[in-house]
Amino acid sequence: MPAAPAHVLVSLAQDVLARGERLWVREASASMLPLVRPGDELLLAPLDGRSIRAGALIAYERDAELVIHRVVAASGSGVVTKGDALASPDPLVPWERVVARVVALRGRAGRLVNLEAFPWPLLDRWLGAVASLASGLRLGERPSSPWRRLAWKALRVPFYLARLVLR
Repeated sequence: MPAAPAHVLVSLAQDVLARGERLWVREASASMLPLVRPGDELLLAPLDGRSIRAGALIAYERDAELVIHRVVAASGSGVVTKGDALASPDPLVPWERVVARVVALRGRAGRLVNLEAFPWPLLDRWLGAVASLASGLRLGERPSSPWRRLAWKALRVPFYLARLVLR
């Protein structure tokens, strides 16, 4: 059976979440490495009026596809997000494009991690601060100088440490 087009999947996710239900999705890209790997499953939950703060993982619609990224900053007009494996933040995402918050993660080994339970809210805030710092350094997609490359590698360490907590 052929796979459904991406825009159909976004609509399906929006319909399920609008009913107040949760939905498992599978990560397809490497933009959230090392914490979220391609093939990991993520549990999406409705926004339900909860505030989204820096560090939270969210799902948003971009070009008829669902994107999972970390919030770097939130404002009245939307959120700025960034993939953990990416050096630069995404453009501002208007609130109407934010589809859900990520509340759990299940890796390929099958271990379920509740991202709403201790220590994850603290780790997410910490990782959000590191992601924000990395964005502020404007390293670009390919850091050019040796010092910028070193700064980029140093700022990746917390994400690898967080991945160890998943084991």
